[in-house]
Amino acid sequence: MHLIDPTVLWLLVAIPPLAGLALWFAWTRNERFQNDFGDRKLTGRLSEFVTSGTYLAKGFCLIVGLSLLVVALSRPSIKNGTAEFPHGTIDVISIVDVSRSMAVPDYKEALVGTSYAEGRRLDMARHLILTDVVPSLNYNRLGIISYAGTGFPMAFLSDDMLALDWMLKRALVMGSAPGENSEVGKAFNMAFTLFDLDSKPGNRKVIVLFSDGGNDTELPELHAAIKELEKRGIELIIVGLGKPIGSPIPVKLLSKSDQSRYSDKKFYEHEGQVVTSKLEENTLLLMRNMTGGRYVRVVNPSDFSIGSLISKADVKRKEGEQELFMWPLMFSALFLFATLFIPRTLKGSNELPQYRFTRDKSSKKPGHGKRDRAN
Repeated sequence: MHLIDPTVLWLLVAIPPLAGLALWFAWTRNERFQNDFGDRKLTGRLSEFVTSGTYLAKGFCLIVGLSLLVVALSRPSIKNGTAEFPHGTIDVISIVDVSRSMAVPDYKEALVGTSYAEGRRLDMARHLILTDVVPSLNYNRLGIISYAGTGFPMAFLSDDMLALDWMLKRALVMGSAPGENSEVGKAFNMAFTLFDLDSKPGNRKVIVLFSDGGNDTELPELHAAIKELEKRGIELIIVGLGKPIGSPIPVKLLSKSDQSRYSDKKFYEHEGQVVTSKLEENTLLLMRNMTGGRYVRVVNPSDFSIGSLISKADVKRKEGEQELFMWPLMFSALFLFATLFIPRTLKGSNELPQYRFTRDKSSKKPGHGKRDRAN
């Protein structure tokens, strides 16, 4: 048998002085009440009070009950067989561009019949994460970062697929990251932060970047992020979204704030000119070459599949334990109840004087007699 949390036993040191203090308080309170009630010589003959033996019994039960409670809190347990459980060793963070260029509907035909019929580049990224990345995890963990002017953590590393599914369908939308432009370097820095918070040192780390190649990060900052990837041993998979031919950005497919701001426009404009956007493949290929990562250009959903990369899951054996805290807890409750219900004792049975009446023979009046004290 062993204790899961043995440090709790330090509380045993405080139990005897606390129990002694409680008993001293009860005794002094009882004495003060007796003195305030009246003359002790008169009230003591008929008063009920607690004997020293009762105090000792109550103190013993209190100390034992509290000690057993502390033992229960330390969680005693015994070894009990072994159990197998699946345990993933890969942490994946998907970085998704949510800047205005990702609203171009380049995949309207490719996503017909799906939940993302609007066909934006962002819709293709969400579709690929939900239909390929998430099903391939198998007990591994996934985190989501959106970025525009800066990186924003949509979901920390987690294996709760239901929560991630809800977030991908409802929260990962246009404008879900603050700022303007496409600062991919800041998104990488945010991914490093998430890995530092939740990823174990021995886990395999993968970043999947969904982007149309738009990048406003200064080259030195981008180089610093790439070097950090190499230093940390993080694998990079780059998913190129969009067509190499420039297309305007429909205002109705932008974020709700942009739709309100440019409600009088059909396409997004900057300084009176309609802005067009295309797949900037050179930027993505540069990052691939600098990191030795993998690049995939997506035309149809079937072009992207990383299930073979991140489906690894180890099955480990863990020795089982059976906790026994319920036994000391049960006996602790019994001793504490005994402390409350130990009966009070009587000091003695000093009865009131009893009197009897005898007839006085010298008296002529009936009913007159002497009152004698009965011994």
